[in-house]
Amino acid sequence: MNYAEWIREQHARSVAAEQIAEAALDGPALCAGDTESLAPLLRGVSQLLAVPVADVQIVGSARFGFSLRDGAAFDPAFSDLDLAIVNAGLYQRCSAPTAASADAARFPERDFPADERIAVRKAFDALSLSVADRFAYVSVAVFPDQAALVRAQAGRIRAYLGVAGPAPAARPAGAAPAGAVETPFQHIVDAGLPQYLLPIAASTPGNASPWLADRAAFERAFGGSSLRRLRLAALGRALADLAQVVQVHCCLVGGSFVDVSNAVPNDLDIVVFYSARADVRFEPGRALQRLTRKFLLEHIDMRFVPCDAEPWLMVKLTSYFTQLYQSRRPGTDAREHGLVLLLPGTGTGQ
Repeated sequence: MNYAEWIREQHARSVAAEQIAEAALDGPALCAGDTESLAPLLRGVSQLLAVPVADVQIVGSARFGFSLRDGAAFDPAFSDLDLAIVNAGLYQRCSAPTAASADAARFPERDFPADERIAVRKAFDALSLSVADRFAYVSVAVFPDQAALVRAQAGRIRAYLGVAGPAPAARPAGAAPAGAVETPFQHIVDAGLPQYLLPIAASTPGNASPWLADRAAFERAFGGSSLRRLRLAALGRALADLAQVVQVHCCLVGGSFVDVSNAVPNDLDIVVFYSARADVRFEPGRALQRLTRKFLLEHIDMRFVPCDAEPWLMVKLTSYFTQLYQSRRPGTDAREHGLVLLLPGTGTGQ
C-alpha cells in the first residue's frame, strides 16, 4: 500500500481528514516489520506505563512509510518508532502543559511527575536500544480517547495536504508559546525564581532559568511595591520608544529587580534582543545610544544584542550578560535566583 497516493486519492474524493485518519489507523504499519518481532517492545511499553498492549498503536512514518510533517521517506537511521497510547488513566498521570488544549497529546518523558521522569527516560533509552537497528528512538504520545488521536492525526494529514483545518484559539501577542515552559510563571516566582526546579540531571530548557514570561505575567509577579510599579511603568515607556526604532524580539531581565524579597530595587537590568527595521531610515546604533541615556534617568539599565549580526556575536553577548547578571558584585550577597526571558507583548499598563 502506498499511503501517500491513497491519502491524496481520498482527499480528491472529498473524504474528510478525520475519516482518512481513522482508516489509516486501521490499516497496515508499513515500516514496523512483522507484528511478532515488535511484540517484546510493545509489551515492554505496556508494562512500563501500566496500560494494556491493545492501547498501544503505531503512528508516524513507521505506519505511513513517510513523515506527514515534511514528506521525508522512512529511514531506520533517522526515523523514530512513534507510538500513540489511548488510555484515559495514563493521560491523567501526565500533567497538562500550560496553554495546551484539553485533549492535546501528552508525553510521559516530559509530563510525568518530576520524580518519575528520569526513570521513564532511562527505560525508554533501554527500549530504544533494543530496536536501534530499525528505529532511531521509541517515542510515546498519550491521548485520552481514540477520538483525540484521530483529531491529531487528521491535523497532520491536513498539514501534509496543505489544507486548512479548524482555526486554533488565538494566542495573545507576546504570550509564551505553548510547551516552552513547563510550570506556571507565578509558581516559579513564588518558589524564589530558582535557577533550576529539578536536579541538574533532570533539567530541561522548560524547567530551568531563564524563565519565560509575557509582559502581563512579569508585571503581576514583580509589581509588589510602589517603587517596583514605577520601574515597570518606565520599562513600558522604554519598550514603546524602542518599537519606534527597532523590532524587539525578547528581553533578558536580571539583577535585584527579579529578587522579589527586595521591595526597593535600585534599577531594572535588562538586555534587549532586537533587529533593525527596514522602514527606519536612520542608523539604529546611534538612536539606541541616545535612548540608553534617557532610560537610565528612570533607572532602566538597558543593554542591547543585535539578532541580525553575526551568530557568534549574539552567542558571545548573550553568554556575557547571562554570566554578568548571575555574578556577585563586591559587597553584595551571592545571587542564587535565576533570570527572566521576557516577551515584549502588551502589559497591564501599570
